[in-house]
Amino acid sequence: MQCAMKRAVAGGSVRTTSYIPQQFATLGRVLKLKDELDRWVDGWVVECVGHMVVDAADAPDYRKAIRNHRKSTGDSQPRLK
Repeated sequence: MQCAMKRAVAGGSVRTTSYIPQQFATLGRVLKLKDELDRWVDGWVVECVGHMVVDAADAPDYRKAIRNHRKSTGDSQPRLK
């Protein structure tokens, strides 16, 4: 399910929206999510739960989207020295 989550950080908070398994999509539940470096980060609080259930096969593949963006913008090319 698509959920909006929030995590406290020094000087404020960070928000994100992500698809998570239905058993974890409970208001107020505290979760661990992976960051962009594939490390687990604790403290994400579920603030909003979507109503539409999405099958795992239909959920967006963010890794593929990032890879396609890098290819289309040239960010995946080695830097010239």
